[in-house]
Amino acid sequence: MAAQLVELEENFFNCPICLDSFKDPKLLPCLHRYCRGCVKPEVDKSDDKVKCPLCKQECDKPTDGVDGFKTDFHTRNVVEYIQLKKSVAAEEVRKCIGCSNELQVAAFCFKCRGFICRKCHEIHENSGMTRDHKEHILALKDVKDKHLTLEKLGSLKEAPSCSEHPEKLAEICCVDCDNLPICVVCGQYENHKGHTIRGVRELAAEERKKIEHSMKALREQDGNVRGFPAKLAEARKSLEVNITETKARIRSQYNKEVGKLNEKERESVGLLAKHKAEIDRKEREVVADLNRQRERELKTVNDKYDKCVSEAKAKAADERGGKDTAASKTKDMLTKKRSYLENELSDSFSSVDHQGNTNMKTFGELSDQSTHRIQRYDNFVAVVTSVLASRDHWTDVSCLPDMNVSSKQLIEDAKKEFPEIAALSKVTTKAITPVFAPKANPSPIINRDDFKSDADYEKYVKEHLRIGMTLRCRKANQGVQEGDTGKVIEFDWWNNLNPICQWQRLGGTLVVSYSDVEIVDQGIRVGSKVRLQRSAVNPSRDQEGGNPRSVGRVTAINRKNCTVVFSTEKHWKGLLSEVEHVSLLRRSAFQDDSSYSAYVRDTIGVGMAVRCYKDDGVTKVGDTGTVTRMDDSDLGQLRIEVGWQRPGGTHWAKHSNIEILGLRLLSVGDTVRAKEDITAYGATLLAKGDTTKITGIVDSRWCNVHFAGRGRSWTVLFSQIELSS
Repeated sequence: MAAQLVELEENFFNCPICLDSFKDPKLLPCLHRYCRGCVKPEVDKSDDKVKCPLCKQECDKPTDGVDGFKTDFHTRNVVEYIQLKKSVAAEEVRKCIGCSNELQVAAFCFKCRGFICRKCHEIHENSGMTRDHKEHILALKDVKDKHLTLEKLGSLKEAPSCSEHPEKLAEICCVDCDNLPICVVCGQYENHKGHTIRGVRELAAEERKKIEHSMKALREQDGNVRGFPAKLAEARKSLEVNITETKARIRSQYNKEVGKLNEKERESVGLLAKHKAEIDRKEREVVADLNRQRERELKTVNDKYDKCVSEAKAKAADERGGKDTAASKTKDMLTKKRSYLENELSDSFSSVDHQGNTNMKTFGELSDQSTHRIQRYDNFVAVVTSVLASRDHWTDVSCLPDMNVSSKQLIEDAKKEFPEIAALSKVTTKAITPVFAPKANPSPIINRDDFKSDADYEKYVKEHLRIGMTLRCRKANQGVQEGDTGKVIEFDWWNNLNPICQWQRLGGTLVVSYSDVEIVDQGIRVGSKVRLQRSAVNPSRDQEGGNPRSVGRVTAINRKNCTVVFSTEKHWKGLLSEVEHVSLLRRSAFQDDSSYSAYVRDTIGVGMAVRCYKDDGVTKVGDTGTVTRMDDSDLGQLRIEVGWQRPGGTHWAKHSNIEILGLRLLSVGDTVRAKEDITAYGATLLAKGDTTKITGIVDSRWCNVHFAGRGRSWTVLFSQIELSS
């Protein structure tokens, strides 16, 4: 513990501001020291807080300014010794305070505060008048030989003077006045009477014990404090690697999707050339046939066949124009998708760069904090080590209490782990969106029992599952019970493309794993409620046609074709791919009104039952009715004509003001409820509110229902019944 003073002389006892030896050193709570004159401008220009010029730690500004900070007596004593050492090293001739001669001196008396020669040194130690000076005399040979320690230097110093009586040496300390050195008279009779008074040795021992405990706790955190820059550098390196890998992955995805676009474009160009070649071939054949026929016919009918030739050429020209238009639309679509891909790549790179720059900035701030923390740590350890090495009781009671207070915050700072650096080393971004949706596989359903293992069946489900199919839960998971059924409404692109289903028993939407479900329904079948898809281009249909917004029921399916009857009593025939299954979601399945309003716009159809949930001046909240007509000429709002029950008659409403209750079309086997008393020949067949089942469908207006009391079925209007909840 006995440190040689020469070890601390050059780098420890110089003011950080003026870079010279301390002059009247002042000690801040962070244990950094400055000359009184150097730190005074910083204190004077501060308001309520004073910031340390070195570690930037803030402390309260004393009421009496710079003089409110403690004077570092220990540092001042050591600085005096350093100045003494420099004088000895220069071999300056001094005046002896004993004989008053100018000669080479041999010692320095700290009690007399002057140099003495060799002869006077012996007299000074043996004389009765100065015998008590012996313990305060420093032989200059100890200074030259560099054998002087902090402990020995502390023993040479006199006790400080009493703060109230400067002519007396302090003998005790007042604990209530911040360990102030005082004499016995002050402690028993004057200003400090009644305060807590302690002996300097006892108080110094107690303070040393406290600081040794704090130093032990602080040294335990040495590895954490000094190892933090390495952790920070490792995390920074990980961030740079992550940014490079993420950009490479996104670039790979982008190149893959661009390749798909290029391949699709080549296919489109080749298909166009093929169609044109076929049209040219047909044109040549028709023209040749007509020419041969014209040659065989009489000259009188030449004009008729010339007209046929012109019509054939015009038809070919129309077909070419149609194919050119289709090819142009395909090219425009591919161009838009390519532009979207490039924008998505740019956005992804921008997101990665922004996250990287933000994290790098945070790393810089953490690095600065780490540097300041290490500086405070090293400064504290050096200061405490210096004070402990002096073994001066007065220095201990003056300095160690402040050091104990400072050590608590320093220990807390040293324990701080900064767990956020692991998160700062990563960047995240969404994957490039595929330009083409997965193609549906129209293959028939294969039962679970036909597979040898669960893994094989899970692979089959992944390859064949598509939106609109019905699933059954085989294993309870996340709120979905075993046996619950639901319809696939979309796929979770951020969760391995697992299906998101609208579950019947759960009453809401939830994503499930492929391994927990089985396919029980392909979707559209005879009896399914459907409507024409918006995306169908020139849908094939018979001469009666159908309203693209109307809802109908499938009555027949023949391989890829189907027949649908609409509420307008008209039949439609076309491809299964041109119709879509109509299913309804509850309002509770949506997070806000805007999401549900968009769903209503895409789902609503003629014949659906709706309810008003926003007053519009004519209808009130709760009124119900049936959709009769729709007008989507206004792109911002869909206008819907509804036959309302409560106000009576039809009235136009906005799609954002209504909610869908159900489908007007009912199926055989549905449980229905009478909306009014149903009578026949003066007898009540079914009272309002009674329930029964549909046994047959007559047409779009009439159906047969079973009446238990009559033991037979009876024909009623669809308008007299409603689906029972």
